[in-house]
Amino acid sequence: MDIKKVNLNDDLSAVINVLNKAHGTVAQEYNFTKESNPSNSAFINQETLKEEMGRGIDVFFLSVNNAMVGCIAIEKSKRADDIFYIEKVSVLPEHRHYGYGVVLMDFATDRIKSLKGKTISIGLIDSNTPLKNWYKKQGYTETGFKDFDHLPFRVCFMAKEL
Repeated sequence: MDIKKVNLNDDLSAVINVLNKAHGTVAQEYNFTKESNPSNSAFINQETLKEEMGRGIDVFFLSVNNAMVGCIAIEKSKRADDIFYIEKVSVLPEHRHYGYGVVLMDFATDRIKSLKGKTISIGLIDSNTPLKNWYKKQGYTETGFKDFDHLPFRVCFMAKEL
């Protein structure tokens, strides 16, 4: 098992594949389309990911036996130096339930601690109770909710103090 940072000059096709497939199951479950939820990672392309990385989002991938099985992104808050966001938590459907998501979250938490982070914040679909419970098991608590005009669901915000 190995976790490496994705660089802007890398071929992003494998990362895009993981994001599209992993988030595709959620898009299917909630009936999202590219038109109804264009910012969902089920529909992300290389150009968009490169733009996000250029704005400071760090993306990391997890490989097992030399095959990419998941990825995660970390973004530092622009409002406060000690707040970080975890995004794009992704594990390919055929590799779920082996603990890889927790491995990615633990990696991101350790990295954020090393960057002097004090709080990790995440946003997710409010009605996705199984995912909420998964985050709760990792020490996250609900901190608020918000409806965004550009999203077809209510966002639940969760945070973990380090």
